[in-house]
Amino acid sequence: MSAAPHIRLGWKAPGPVADRFMQDRSRVSIINGPVGSGKTTAAIMKAVYLASTQRPSTRDKQASPDGQEMWPVRKFKLCVVRDTYRQLWRSTMASWFKRFPQTIGTFNGAVNAPAVHILTFALPDRTWVRLHVDFVAIGDQAVEDVMRGYEPTAFYLNEMDLLSPDVFQQASTRVGRFPDMEEGGPSWAGILGDCNAPVIDSYLYDQMFLATPEELRSKGIALFRQPGALQPGAENLANLPPDYYAGQLGVLEEWMARRMVHNLPGFDRSGKPVYGEFNDLVHLAPDNHPGVPPLPLIVGLDAGGSPAATFKQRLPSGKWLVLSELVTSQGTGARRFGDMLAQKLRTRFPQHAAITGICDPSALYGADKTAGEKDWSQIVAAQSGIPISPAPTNDPTSRWEAVRRPLSLLIDGLPAFQLNPECRVLRAGFNAGYRFQKVQGTAARYSEKADKTAESHPHDALQYGMSWGGEDVAIRQRRGAEHARATSLPAYSPAYDPYAQAGG
Repeated sequence: MSAAPHIRLGWKAPGPVADRFMQDRSRVSIINGPVGSGKTTAAIMKAVYLASTQRPSTRDKQASPDGQEMWPVRKFKLCVVRDTYRQLWRSTMASWFKRFPQTIGTFNGAVNAPAVHILTFALPDRTWVRLHVDFVAIGDQAVEDVMRGYEPTAFYLNEMDLLSPDVFQQASTRVGRFPDMEEGGPSWAGILGDCNAPVIDSYLYDQMFLATPEELRSKGIALFRQPGALQPGAENLANLPPDYYAGQLGVLEEWMARRMVHNLPGFDRSGKPVYGEFNDLVHLAPDNHPGVPPLPLIVGLDAGGSPAATFKQRLPSGKWLVLSELVTSQGTGARRFGDMLAQKLRTRFPQHAAITGICDPSALYGADKTAGEKDWSQIVAAQSGIPISPAPTNDPTSRWEAVRRPLSLLIDGLPAFQLNPECRVLRAGFNAGYRFQKVQGTAARYSEKADKTAESHPHDALQYGMSWGGEDVAIRQRRGAEHARATSLPAYSPAYDPYAQAGG
């Protein structure tokens, strides 16, 4: 590509993730990374590259640099959107001007207001590129009012995590309007985006970060996630000062460092995740593992008004596979939950014969046994057809450690804990939905109790199963305490029918 000498088009992707983002041609292409990872420049350069590969107009030509020929023109209109004009000029346009100074091409705009930059440059294949870029910000205006008049080839949504979902929706309906079909139309049209790790419960997290690659591909979306700044393979480090991230960690609060430095979906100031060891890029399986039928299937069970179940296996190597989850709504009774559990086992694990249910020890109480009443575990065992035993402990700290330990281990160089993408609620909990509540009136103190959230029930179920599955042994040994698995409470097998014994 040739151009005026002041346009800096010589650029190399700062790492393999950014390079894959550059090569991708999905209708929606998003790059996510920590601050300083080069994602904004990658998005800018991708837009320029897309402009240079557009189909030439069938009717628009421009004289060659020497004036001897008429060359076809590749036309591309990009609309860059930011949350506020202050941030647009301070950050986005500053990055743009490093590559394309205002003195090149035609620039019109005022600080803290919309701007337009039109660049025209020649390519070695004897064509011109005419790149028209509009810079706008949403500010306090309605999204539709801001974006209604734009009919671009593509949108670039800068810092998507700061934009409302309406921006993405509006952009999706307006791309591909330039150039007109009368001159061939665009050969590619779509949305480019970049973002830091999103806040839990945001639309970006729910709709894109929790989705599997297959689900995203079915919608024409590709999400490229760079490693955290301190992880192996962190990108763009060569273009940053040696102490760039160390200096940030010295001043950022934990909730901010999690998102901006470690590139992990995070939480607001109201709490912190119970499992800080979990890393979505490390512990999430690339695809749903079906399980290993010859090995025991451990079903962790949490009782209560919103009962939950988790399905997991421990491989001979010691690695945990968390395969699936069953999450219910408030008011689900033991009998209905048992039916739901039986259906889940039939459809998701039809080949698994060795199945053991492990529940909250308190689920074996609360019934008047002398009067013939059945406790929660007995009812669920009868309905589901699996034996249910109590977990060895209900101590929260011990249960949390049963999960933390494999999260912190490597086995044969690979993580000792693997979570299937189908476990959406568990995943949301790991990424901070399951959290400690901040103590009101303090700067950085948190309660020692986990919040009761939608994610807490399946996480309790996960803890019961993993503590029974052997993790409690290592924890007790490390503490120097004698391990004793609970044996004073009975296990209920499918052969035992509490309803028949109670006369129906």
